[in-house]
Amino acid sequence: MFKPRLVPLVLLGLALAYAVLVPWLQPLDPRAVDLSAVLQVPSSEHFFGTDQLGRDVWIRSAQGLRMSLLLALLASVFSTVLGVGVGLLAAWRGGTVDRIAMRLVDVTNALPHLLLAVVIVALWRGQWWAIVLSIALTHWTQVARIVRSRLLAERTADYVQLARASGAPTAAIWCTHLIPAVAPQAAIALVLQLPHAIWHESALSFLGVGLPPESASLGLLLEDARGGLLAGAWWLLVFPAGLLVLVSWSTASMVDTAGPGRRRGPIPRLLSGLFTKGRGPLPAAGAARVDPSVRQSPAPAAIQSSNLDVFLPSTTGTDTPSRLLRGVDYRAEAGAINVILGASGAGKSLLLRTLTGLLPLGAGFTGNISINGRSRDTAGLAEARGQETVLVPGSAGTALNPVRTVAAQMQQTLKAARRPASRADVLQALRDVAIDESLAHSYPHELSGGQAQRVALGLGVAVGSRILLVDEPTSALDAETIGRMETLLLARAAAGVTIIMITHDLELARRIADYVTVLQEGRVIESGTATDVLGDPAPPATGVRLGVPL
Repeated sequence: MFKPRLVPLVLLGLALAYAVLVPWLQPLDPRAVDLSAVLQVPSSEHFFGTDQLGRDVWIRSAQGLRMSLLLALLASVFSTVLGVGVGLLAAWRGGTVDRIAMRLVDVTNALPHLLLAVVIVALWRGQWWAIVLSIALTHWTQVARIVRSRLLAERTADYVQLARASGAPTAAIWCTHLIPAVAPQAAIALVLQLPHAIWHESALSFLGVGLPPESASLGLLLEDARGGLLAGAWWLLVFPAGLLVLVSWSTASMVDTAGPGRRRGPIPRLLSGLFTKGRGPLPAAGAARVDPSVRQSPAPAAIQSSNLDVFLPSTTGTDTPSRLLRGVDYRAEAGAINVILGASGAGKSLLLRTLTGLLPLGAGFTGNISINGRSRDTAGLAEARGQETVLVPGSAGTALNPVRTVAAQMQQTLKAARRPASRADVLQALRDVAIDESLAHSYPHELSGGQAQRVALGLGVAVGSRILLVDEPTSALDAETIGRMETLLLARAAAGVTIIMITHDLELARRIADYVTVLQEGRVIESGTATDVLGDPAPPATGVRLGVPL
């Protein structure tokens, strides 16, 4: 399938191959002349014709392109390193250092770049390193401004402030968070410098202050073409100029990201992060699912509570504690999807937190909680968390680590669970919850609420525990993404994982639930199979108890 966005990459690749292979396969001494073949038109023998001295323009153009690209690359690297260094220093030190650096940028921008470059090259005439130096010293300022502004913005970001508040050393913050944050911009700036540097070198050579005449560069070829045009040798201008325009356009087009809705060029996609391998299609909504009616659950309950009370000490000075859950008898069938329904404030989230030993500060419980047939106290519930049980909270934005990227958290989770944690494994775990790889290097504060919820669900699934408790996993998601989450939960249940899920989406509960429990004011008021509790349609009384229309 034809992809227009790859055209610049293909053209640049062909130009590079031409510049590298032709001089190697067809070496030509630049000082050799053939007066018998002066100004021959393009033909099968000389593809680009010959010049005033009978030299093959096809080979000369390849030599010139190779030299121009080499000088431009060296100049771009030098100017980018200089710009990044000045930007880092200005943002790091601030104050007087920052003001001096920015005034230096202003002074450099105020000087005519071509005039400054001519002065530098004139001091060391004919030296290739002088050309590189002249280009670098006139092109570093924009890189410095970009790096400085990006770092100043990142320094005030929430994840950096939290890292600083946690006591992380300044050097660690810079190396771990700030410098990686500007690396993609610096790399793109390096690529964007290339066409500027090629034109700058060509202009210097065209003016006669660049490389010596016996050398080959696009600028020298264009300067030679001036005399040839008077003799009607149009090819002396067309082919070198065409190469110059082609390379400049293709290089700039690869980093073209301007305009809403436009697809990113190859370079930004390659720089979107280290986690770019193993990309595959996202699972389609509506993929093959296991019918809950034919899924059988073993007799023992995965989690069970009996006469469970959760209470908080009184804040009014009385001896009577506040009871948040009252005599809850709950049973989650193993290998099934167990849905908990109820109006807001019914105690659904508190029940999940209690079952995983994550009670609010100062709260306690009485009664019995067993996991896989073993009775657990508070310490036992904490010990089981992360091994036998895992909770995906509804407040995913605050549950994620604010100072680590999505990919880093997923990789850490996979390693802790002793599961494969390669780049491909990380990306696949993210794709399972409909997170595109372009978000792999994002921090939690850069995600939307729905994206953060999906990442949290992915982390919970990655733990590999046999009991997965999820609080509103489909809130703030569109219909297509809800379908993907539904497919994921059904697949986990089919693999023998016990799902305990809170939701307000009754249609979702009808589609995937095996068993339903209804809470009201901290009590279980109804439980049973999904068909018995909800029916199709559900009894009107169920909607009244849940506080939602049916």
